[in-house]
Amino acid sequence: MIVKSKQEIQKWIGEKIKDPAYRPFAVIAKSSDECNYNCSYCYVEHNSQTAFMPIEIAKIAVEKTARYINNQRRINFIWHGGEPLLAGSNFFIEIAKFSRQFTDCKIEHCIQTNGSLLTDELLQYCSENNIAVSLSFDGPENIHDSNRKDKDGIGTHNRTMEALEKIKKVGLTAGCVCVLHKQNVDRIEELYEFFKTNKINFRINPVVRSGRAVSNYNNLAVTAEEYGNAMAKLFDLWFYDDGEIQVEPLHTIVGNFVSPFIWGCDYHGNCLKSIISINPDGSVYPCGRFAGLEKFRLGNIAEDSLESMFNTPLFVELSDRNTDTVKACSKCTFKEICNTGCMITAHMAKGNIYDQDYYCKGRKILFAHIADKLMQQLDAAEIQPQ
Repeated sequence: MIVKSKQEIQKWIGEKIKDPAYRPFAVIAKSSDECNYNCSYCYVEHNSQTAFMPIEIAKIAVEKTARYINNQRRINFIWHGGEPLLAGSNFFIEIAKFSRQFTDCKIEHCIQTNGSLLTDELLQYCSENNIAVSLSFDGPENIHDSNRKDKDGIGTHNRTMEALEKIKKVGLTAGCVCVLHKQNVDRIEELYEFFKTNKINFRINPVVRSGRAVSNYNNLAVTAEEYGNAMAKLFDLWFYDDGEIQVEPLHTIVGNFVSPFIWGCDYHGNCLKSIISINPDGSVYPCGRFAGLEKFRLGNIAEDSLESMFNTPLFVELSDRNTDTVKACSKCTFKEICNTGCMITAHMAKGNIYDQDYYCKGRKILFAHIADKLMQQLDAAEIQPQ
């Protein structure tokens, strides 16, 4: 067993114990609403008026966000899709260059991609200009290829591995998002060993009831309890290991237990003040998973200011979701860690943002497990000989 003191755990989680002002303002920017793959659990709602974001819209988004945030916080543009690289490599190079003129704030860029369109030239530029690249990757071939197929129904694992090698070759940190579903929920050890062996930091997200995933939901989605038990198993594999890779949201949750600040868009209470999503046509939504749902549209980045969108009745209503207005959360043991969880999974379960997070039971299983393991570690650290 690895014995960690509170100080060691705080050092281990790094920036998570910093002041909350360090938390970035995130912009989920969809440079393309199209995709060259056909993943069975894709949550994208293809309701944008245009398939590709014009460079003018992208520049307006960068400028308006920079003017609004100024020097108060970092800004993290997460280029998403569909497949963002369908917009072309030059799109991202031009946007990165355009961002440099806003010297009063720190603007960071990340590309979340399936990896199929990555070129050596773009990756070299990303490496030289601190642009992060993250892959959509479900690990071992027989798991990954069960749901991540191209338009011809062919598995994409080999292409993703090739992209991974290109990323490593230019010195970028390898990271990915992995989807948790019925085919891999009982294969957590296999998933973890794959990512550890290949030295890939990863985030694991359960299937969301949206987009193409709606028609496949019953065949793919895990229950809240299955989610909690799988994540608890993953925690043990990771926490008692040598710490070579970072696993989210576990890394963030540990930080929330041992530091005075709560991190993670699912947990810190009012994610609306820290994130927006912009569709290719400039439509703005509170989050990427609300993107395309018209009743959650806040405005358009080309026509409206961020100030005006953050004062709309819709934004005010969404902002009222808290541990007092979500009755199921008011007496929860973990309410200060969870802060009602994710309103999106609440809404997608029953159509009501004031319901509890669909994965609430699973989160409680995970939080209780982590709390118990942390206490064991801290108690053991207290009695170690000096």
